[in-house]
Amino acid sequence: MKNTNKLSVIALAASLAFLSISASAGQDEIQRQMTQRAYKLQQQTKAVEAAKQEATVIKQAECMRQMELSNNAKGT
Repeated sequence: MKNTNKLSVIALAASLAFLSISASAGQDEIQRQMTQRAYKLQQQTKAVEAAKQEATVIKQAECMRQMELSNNAKGT
């Protein structure tokens, strides 16, 4: 009986160890995916900010051009 109990305890401990290793490996994969998503979102945010900045520069240039046209029209 003692050997059967020891064998059962060893089998249970090995199963728990295997499950623990599998669970931690899964967490690493989840962490990797989360990090990858965060990096992708950072890149998208940078692209959006760059596009906004470019649009602002274009808008300012267009406003300056319109003001110059308006001033030229008033002067003639």
